[in-house]
Amino acid sequence: MLRLSLSLAAGLALVPAAAAQGIGTELAANGFASPLYVGAPRGDARLFVLEQFQADIEIWENGAKLPQPFIDLSSLVRTGGEQGLLGLAFHPDYDQNGHFFVNYTRNPDGATVIARFTADPTDPNRADIGTGVQLLTIAQPFSNHNGGGIEFGPDGYLYIATGDGGSANDPQCRSQNPNSLLGKMLRIDVDVIDTTGTYGIPASNPFASGGGAPEIYDTGLRNPWRFSFDRETGARYIGDVGQDAREEVSLGNLGDGGLDFGWRIHEGNLCNGQGACPGAVEGCGNSAYTFPIYEYNHAGLFGGPCSITGGNVYRGHAIPSLQGTYFFTDVCDPDIFSFEYNGSSVVNLTNRTAELDPPGGASISSVVSFGEDGFGELYIVSQNGSIWKIVPDAAPAPTPALTGDWGALSVTDGGVQHMSLDAGASQAGSLYLVIGSTSGTAPGTPFGGFLIPLNLDAYTTFTLNNVNQLPLSGSFGVLDGSGSAEAEFTVPGGVLPSSSAGLVFDHAFVTLDVQAQVSSTSNALAVTLAP
Repeated sequence: MLRLSLSLAAGLALVPAAAAQGIGTELAANGFASPLYVGAPRGDARLFVLEQFQADIEIWENGAKLPQPFIDLSSLVRTGGEQGLLGLAFHPDYDQNGHFFVNYTRNPDGATVIARFTADPTDPNRADIGTGVQLLTIAQPFSNHNGGGIEFGPDGYLYIATGDGGSANDPQCRSQNPNSLLGKMLRIDVDVIDTTGTYGIPASNPFASGGGAPEIYDTGLRNPWRFSFDRETGARYIGDVGQDAREEVSLGNLGDGGLDFGWRIHEGNLCNGQGACPGAVEGCGNSAYTFPIYEYNHAGLFGGPCSITGGNVYRGHAIPSLQGTYFFTDVCDPDIFSFEYNGSSVVNLTNRTAELDPPGGASISSVVSFGEDGFGELYIVSQNGSIWKIVPDAAPAPTPALTGDWGALSVTDGGVQHMSLDAGASQAGSLYLVIGSTSGTAPGTPFGGFLIPLNLDAYTTFTLNNVNQLPLSGSFGVLDGSGSAEAEFTVPGGVLPSSSAGLVFDHAFVTLDVQAQVSSTSNALAVTLAP
């Protein structure tokens, strides 16, 4: 007998079927001056937009940009070229402490500064520059390759991506120097600042006990232009800009620090040909390096791709078919791509440009960043001044229907509710599973982007552990050639106490792909026990 557990059900919807929903874009916000990043604290309906050369953070709320910026840092920031206000991250407990962190190039010398500021407790739309605390300053030998991204990881630490210091081909091999903070992914503990006056070093950082700069987490980066964390797996995806040959996406799994992504010994999977670096640095092709999970040719002066814009893995709720899909693009090329990473290789590489092309003759170009709102939905930042939201296509796939012949059954006499499952012809041959609940349908239970309209309880566990048995027969099987099936809910007469009258049983069904992961969910069907 097949037995399914509640723990299995919790993992059913990690990778919904790709064909379930088309996508498009809608204009989410506009009127910005060289926007470089968009984000929000988790659960916050506002959008915070970072303007690189204005060196301020604007707020978009209720369809409009607020009259005053959230914070103006222009007096602190050196702008021009690759310099300016480059990164923004909200503390995981922002709703309690109001702390946010920025990455900027300092006026007048262009040094990288990581600083913390605090929102006004009496006005959530303003923050005072006077609340600033400088955490980290890194001298920059050249004006380019500043990196700029900062993000909080799932471990609660602040991650900082730094470029190799600039010029070309990392002339001082800083990216491989364990005593230099350039060309690295840094990781620091910012939760000790209020008590110690400075940041802390996580004990698991590779050089926490010596041998290099303790802030370093990964090495061998050239100019990481946008990195992000997968909200579900914790993996960090890094878009690293190439020199003349390769643009790359590198990946580090949660807890897997101390990676060397190879620059300047490698450019992507290629030997860079610049010679050895000083010290004990491995040569080209050594297995000590972590090579990109995806790379493409750098076209440079010949036109086409020249500078990758790293993106995000979609973990929102509006488009279940996108779960686990990573988006990226290139500043020099208008095409937007996506792929999925299955743990060993990239699959389903897709050119999304036509799908994401806005209606009405508008276009998306000069994409410098992707970002997530407070609920995990994905946005595209055009440096031309607009923010675009990735949205479901206007013609969503039909919702599988669950219908029945009785809305009430007698506790005394018993009875059977016959249920018809119709998932549509596109789901023909798919597995289906009927689940029950006596705890109602709202707010429902999210599973990896799907919302099953049932609140899980003891009856749910029973239906999962006793498939195709009374009181729920036909609860697990294969949909026929039209995507249909039949099930029954049976109440034996005289078995339940009279006090059960008024109890409502709700059922819904999900379809499963070949990996036993949810590909669609139905409505809920109720039956009430009558006297």
